[in-house]
Amino acid sequence: MSQQPFLTSAGWSLNGLVMKGSRFHEIPRVSISDKNLDAILCKHETSGVPLVIEGMREHRAWPSSMFDIQWIRRNVKQHVQVRNVHDRRDLDVSFEEFMNHIGSISNYASTDETSRWYAKDIECPDGWKKWLDTTSLIPRSLCPYGPADIMQNLPDLARVETLMCYLGLGDTFTPCHKDLCASFGHNLMCYADDGASAFWFMTESSASLSMAKYFQSLGQELDLESHAMSVEEFAAAPCEVYITEQKVGDLVLVPPKSCHQVVNHGGLTAKLSWSRMTIKSAQIALHHELPIYRRVCRAETYRIKSTIHHTLRRKTALLEDLAKGKESSAS
Repeated sequence: MSQQPFLTSAGWSLNGLVMKGSRFHEIPRVSISDKNLDAILCKHETSGVPLVIEGMREHRAWPSSMFDIQWIRRNVKQHVQVRNVHDRRDLDVSFEEFMNHIGSISNYASTDETSRWYAKDIECPDGWKKWLDTTSLIPRSLCPYGPADIMQNLPDLARVETLMCYLGLGDTFTPCHKDLCASFGHNLMCYADDGASAFWFMTESSASLSMAKYFQSLGQELDLESHAMSVEEFAAAPCEVYITEQKVGDLVLVPPKSCHQVVNHGGLTAKLSWSRMTIKSAQIALHHELPIYRRVCRAETYRIKSTIHHTLRRKTALLEDLAKGKESSAS
């Protein structure tokens, strides 16, 4: 595999980044305690503009003892897949090997460095899953398999696991991409070393086509998720670009088709990520995203037609039950 262009977040700050592009903006933020949170979330879903929910770390429901690196070491799966961000090669290693590796390198990459591992898409610890299923902190409408996720209609054996964890040192990154099948993305930073964070570069949903054409002008393909953009390339993009610095307790909400890139900064960070499908997501995926996947030979993964089928069956059954109830009341 070809070597990635050198990318480092050393010296970055949110204010400094926003000043580098005439179309750069800070991602809007809202407190988890805001009394208008539901209305703001509704606006976010219809506007296609990214949003950050902040202040969770200070909430009494935040599980500090579980969102801790020593707890993670004891409870994470002991073998994980890591990606070397310099050549995009994936390796299966023990979790202790991963921790020893990041302990042997600096927080920021150097031009002569050849290895920097990012633990991507690793299995979520059971304790974190249980917390997400039962917590009152995160709105239920945002939770996986919740009331606003049509993947809840799939049989258990047909469900695709979207709940994943990411652990990485500074200058590990996820190249610019869109979340699968026009799903809504959710990313919560659970742990960070002192001073560590993650920088997000994001577009609105409506910019996906112009970004795809921009990628092609750079000799790249957006939907192959293989190109990490420089700040200068983002500044030259033909659309508005939203930036934030994610810290512990920040939940980043990713709209469908938002093109986004995440670059870790400073020490080790740990994030919890999941996806959610709505009827709108399924419609966009069926008519716009799946044709792209066929063109670039990419797996569908989220089984859109099956999800639509089971959603229609469940909604039909609910309507039939409702009709029967009305008939019984009338008689």
